[in-house]
Amino acid sequence: MATSWTCPSCGKRRRTKFCAECGEERLRPRDLSFTDLAARFARTLSSVDGKLLRSSRAIFVAPGALTDSYIRGERRRFLGPLQLFLIANALFFAVQSLTNTNVLSSSLDSHLHVQDWRDFAQSLVADRFGDDEQAIAAFAKSFDRAAIFNAKALIILMVLAFAPAAALLFRGAHRAAGAHIVFALHLYSFVLLVLCVALSVAEASLLLGGGGLASPVVDTWLSLANVAVCGAYIYLAIGPAYSARGLSRTVAAIVLTATLALLFVGYRFAIFVITFYTS
Repeated sequence: MATSWTCPSCGKRRRTKFCAECGEERLRPRDLSFTDLAARFARTLSSVDGKLLRSSRAIFVAPGALTDSYIRGERRRFLGPLQLFLIANALFFAVQSLTNTNVLSSSLDSHLHVQDWRDFAQSLVADRFGDDEQAIAAFAKSFDRAAIFNAKALIILMVLAFAPAAALLFRGAHRAAGAHIVFALHLYSFVLLVLCVALSVAEASLLLGGGGLASPVVDTWLSLANVAVCGAYIYLAIGPAYSARGLSRTVAAIVLTATLALLFVGYRFAIFVITFYTS
């Protein structure tokens, strides 16, 4: 007969391996030994991290299947869409930090002289600072720091902006509003992981003596590759997620891919406006 033990969490006497009230596990004779820690780590990988591995594999191997599973109610085996998105987001910004690159934000100088809205940006800066070059230089430093932070913190806005496009295109599918947000979260999780790969390729180019993203050739080809890969993902994903078929599937994929690309440009502009008026 098993000896009884006192649960350290709820103070109840138990004879089973786990406490029936709070789920606490009975301490084992070799608790916190190297073997014990290794066993616990292995169990953790097979449960919590197992969900991450299954979800990540589904995102890459079976586009749209994860969204379809979530909509049908099969959710215990996978990470929730928001959890997966936040993990992909954290990985993306970690890669940006390691490569010293900011894809979703631009410096004030870039907004003033490179971006398509440079005339608008110049008029805003002129209205606030006039010809005071020192004031503009001081503002640029705080702007650049704030823009990087805002780009990280507000990326969920792109997801929320993309979902209505999917809802409009597939209104005949009669999906709940949340289903389109789930699809958008899964899509942007994939997009962020693709950007991680692109940044790694650009960094490898730099380490091998190339120009990295500063090279127009590398930047252009990586941009085209990103759009092509994301477009292919959208085409494959809307099949399982929305039962899209035939020519309408192709048209919807093209429209959503264009929407995705435009939102990235629009996001940079939004970050500029938000940062300008909050700095």
